[in-house]
Amino acid sequence: MEKTVKHLVGARLLFGYIARKFWGPFLFAMGVFAALVVLGDTFEKMKNLGNGVTTLADVLSYSLVTFPNWLTTIMPVACLLGAISVISEMVSNGEWTACVAGGFAPRELFKPIIGCILLVCACTMLMQEFIVPPLNVKADYIYYTRLKPHPNYNQYLENDVLIKISPKQMLYAKTVDLTSGTMTKISLDTYNDAWDISEQIVADTMKWDTAEKRWVFHNGLHRTFNNTNNNTDAKDEPFETRVSPVDIRPNQMSVGRVDEDVMSIRDLTKRIKFHKRTGLASYSAETQRQAKLAAPFATIVMCLLGMPFAISTRRKSKILNIIASMVIAFTFWWLISMCTSIGENGYLSPFLAGWGPVLIFSVVVFFEFKWLRL
Repeated sequence: MEKTVKHLVGARLLFGYIARKFWGPFLFAMGVFAALVVLGDTFEKMKNLGNGVTTLADVLSYSLVTFPNWLTTIMPVACLLGAISVISEMVSNGEWTACVAGGFAPRELFKPIIGCILLVCACTMLMQEFIVPPLNVKADYIYYTRLKPHPNYNQYLENDVLIKISPKQMLYAKTVDLTSGTMTKISLDTYNDAWDISEQIVADTMKWDTAEKRWVFHNGLHRTFNNTNNNTDAKDEPFETRVSPVDIRPNQMSVGRVDEDVMSIRDLTKRIKFHKRTGLASYSAETQRQAKLAAPFATIVMCLLGMPFAISTRRKSKILNIIASMVIAFTFWWLISMCTSIGENGYLSPFLAGWGPVLIFSVVVFFEFKWLRL
């Protein structure tokens, strides 16, 4: 009993010691990679300084607001480098051998490192959900108003939107501003069983009416078609206001210009629900959502894939650790990017596209641990 208690106390102290050793290499990797990425992006944006509008302050502001997004991107590599560095240092100093001789299995020594990686993954998920999306909106504003100015730019305005209202109704809007609940230059086309247009409503604007709980046409024309004998006759009926069949609230719509790979899981879920309700394809957004949900597990599996490599490294070599980390990380990212691209185009199930790389490398990790008897 006393021996068991001493072992538990020793394990707690040892695990705390290993966990503390993880943060040094992790922060070092974060600093190096962040500096390289941010400096490269900043210098690339400096080429806009000669357009007569952009200032150095604009470039630095853009780099500042995009910095958290870069951090979430490089955190998995920093975790991998930190894990490999801790283990290789313990091996080179003889600490690993002493721990194993003291009755600690290699899997037990991996636990404090995995705990640190889980904490990093949790922080990354929180950043991706609550910090990165609003900063990306601000980055777009700076980019399109200061770095590469677009005339009449409105970040909340989406142009040329096509929405499927029902199986035989299509709505086209020249502009959509969901923040104000307004669409302009509307055309709502209704088709018959032969897919000939039977009715059409064109209007200057369509606004969300909170009382009606529907979108309402303003200043429009109701056109009825009579398709007989290959001739199409139309009867026009002007109106000032008319309640539309569209009852989707503005906050339930998702037609923004933001790329899906930088959207939060909550925003992706809203877009998927909107696409399914309106009959639009949702596999692209679903693939991104599954990829984001699988990201923490991908980081852990990637680290588990590289950690046994450090045990076989008998000399402390930061360069070797960095090379191994980069090779493993880029191999993992290549497979993830390939599966995501295939899933976004509808050639692979979104679930397999998002979770496939994790499952494949999990099998590799299983046989790796079994082969090395860890």
